[in-house]
Amino acid sequence: MFLTRLEVQGFKTFAQKTVLEFPPETSAKHHLTVVVGPNGSGKSNLADAIRWCLGEQSLKLLRGKKAEDVIFSGSEGKSRSGFAEVSLTFNNADHAMAVDFSEVMITRRLYRDGETSYMVNGKEARLTDIQLMLAEAGIGQRSYSVIGQGMVDHVLTATPEERKVFFDDAMGVRGFQMKRHQSMLKLQKSAENLSEVEMLLGELEPRVNSLKRQVDRLNKRAEVAAQLHVAQEEYYGMAWGGLSSEKSTIEKRHNEAREKIIKKQEELKAGDAKVAEIENIEYRVTSNDSVLQSLQVAYKLAQQELNDARKAHFAAERELEMAKVRAQSTWAPLPLHDIITEVAGIADAHQTLAARLRAVKELHEISVIADEVDGVFGRSKKLKDRLTKPNPEDFTPSQEHTVAFAAATTRVKAAESAVGEAEVAMDVFAKEATVQKTEVFAFQRQLRVLQQELFALEQAANSVQIELTRVETRMEAVEREMQDDIGVERMKKTMEASNVRREISDVATLHDKMLRLKHQLELIGGIDEEVMREYETTSERFVFLTTQVKDLRSAIASTEKIIDELDGEIRSQSAAAFTAINKEFQRYFAVLFGGGSCSLVKMSQDDVAEETKVNMDRAMEEMAEEKIENDSIASITERVKERADAVIGIDIQATPPGKKLKALNLLSGGERALTSIALISAIMATNPSPFVVLDEVDAALDEANTVRFSNILQELQKLTQFIVITHNRATMEKADMLYGVTMSGDGMSKLLSVKLDEIGDSGARR
Repeated sequence: MFLTRLEVQGFKTFAQKTVLEFPPETSAKHHLTVVVGPNGSGKSNLADAIRWCLGEQSLKLLRGKKAEDVIFSGSEGKSRSGFAEVSLTFNNADHAMAVDFSEVMITRRLYRDGETSYMVNGKEARLTDIQLMLAEAGIGQRSYSVIGQGMVDHVLTATPEERKVFFDDAMGVRGFQMKRHQSMLKLQKSAENLSEVEMLLGELEPRVNSLKRQVDRLNKRAEVAAQLHVAQEEYYGMAWGGLSSEKSTIEKRHNEAREKIIKKQEELKAGDAKVAEIENIEYRVTSNDSVLQSLQVAYKLAQQELNDARKAHFAAERELEMAKVRAQSTWAPLPLHDIITEVAGIADAHQTLAARLRAVKELHEISVIADEVDGVFGRSKKLKDRLTKPNPEDFTPSQEHTVAFAAATTRVKAAESAVGEAEVAMDVFAKEATVQKTEVFAFQRQLRVLQQELFALEQAANSVQIELTRVETRMEAVEREMQDDIGVERMKKTMEASNVRREISDVATLHDKMLRLKHQLELIGGIDEEVMREYETTSERFVFLTTQVKDLRSAIASTEKIIDELDGEIRSQSAAAFTAINKEFQRYFAVLFGGGSCSLVKMSQDDVAEETKVNMDRAMEEMAEEKIENDSIASITERVKERADAVIGIDIQATPPGKKLKALNLLSGGERALTSIALISAIMATNPSPFVVLDEVDAALDEANTVRFSNILQELQKLTQFIVITHNRATMEKADMLYGVTMSGDGMSKLLSVKLDEIGDSGARR
């Protein structure tokens, strides 16, 4: 894997889109790309762009104070940019990055409003996922992949603990360390959750036991409740079955009556047609005919009025019957509590009146007490009436129903009288009529007989209709009672079962049994729904928390196992890598200094006890997905200590030739630069990064050391790709690709590129 392309737009001084192409590697070595330019031209901004794209969050390392400082701020000839964007394209043919792409482009974009985004091949991605992917490929913004300006000796000036993090990158265990730290945070959080859950369980368990005892006491009513269930099924089943059977019988009678009415109506209609036919054929219209017609019209109007009056009378009678049924069906016995309360009130009133009666001294006081006795008697009678189911015969209709029924009856009598008068008038006229009309009057008399028979049939049908309405109303009342008493589902099952069996039983006895069982349940004591609900909720929560405890313990054990496995991987890999880096460090130190000695020393907790401590967890938080600030419980803290690395820091000892000092703070600036270069070279020789950016790391070197440095770069080109920002001629001479950065008067950095292998000895392009 190697870097093939860098695209910068709107980042610091690179306002316009700038593209750096990096030559592909050959079979023998990677190409060396050198970036040159005068001071202040913006060369180091390219290194910052690469570091920023890799996910760097420290504005100090990016030489800024706030996030928008990385966006081009504008100049005299160019307005400021609205965003900054940097893209790095990698050749991933060897799949060093764990993605199914042979070419991977990582993009970071920042707008002035603070909105930022990361993308992998044009798709949104999380920074944590990108950092983990890069770490597994050996790339990181804080590691030796990008050595910024002035950072060459950072590894020397860092504390042993911070240096340990750097060496974790160098030894290729950074991905393991990130996973380990995240696992430790999860372990710590799981332990805290376990402690909280166990505390909650300790509080819930007594409450669950108390609620369970209350529920157990109420469960003794289960037998009575079961009997009530059976009684309800029997009562409602028999009641509904009986009413259904009665309804079917009445409907059959009603249908038969309607058939008779329809047949009689057809006969009457045929008779009317016959009369009309006779009148049209045999007689001509005369003045007497006009009188006859008026009599017939009056008779028909009287008949119509009688028909309407009887319909109104039927409607009033039906409403009256339905009121009787409703009065009986809507009756419900008083709750036991109300009965006891009312009886106790009446008893107290009787006791008070008896005491007052015994204390009477004046005769007129007896009259007052008698009135109060009447009031208590009224209360007793009212209570008896409310406890006694009303009979339909005892029903007293309301004034509205009484008035409507009386009015309908009066209207029927008036209509019947009008019909009789019309019939008499037609009979008188018939006697005076000519002989030729005798046949018509005789036929009309037959029609009147048919009309009377029709009226009788309709009256009978209306009576059947009233019975049917009464049964339907009772069925509706039973249905409402079932719905309120046993619920919709049980009601449906009961109705279906009743339609099957339709047995005959004493419904009143079953009803009394059902009421008696209800009263028994009230005497036992009703279930407090809140207690039951609280018990169910609390018990459910208790079971849930118990399961959570089990899951948390399992998760803790699993996490500890993962941490142990990661520790094993880290120890085995870091031990071999540390030895190799130490060996290469000594070799490159001798090459750069022309002798001398150096070594890397692992430091334990005791070795750094007197130094400024940087907590290992705090150092690793910068690489973790999230930070958990809650204090760890004592047990987890102890286990964390047991799993803590024996090595918590790395010390560097360096002795240039001819000197006896070992402390790094006694080295000169040039010596520190050479020591840092030797260490970085050793790391790259042992665990090479896919690419390395060096920003003026050779600035403090003299000409001879610059040549040695360039030779080391040429040697390491076999292992990794270098992008070097420099001013030194010796480094430029080793370059395969040379980029020049310049800045014009508009304050924008611009780029020039030269492929040195295309330039001949004379300096002209081939």
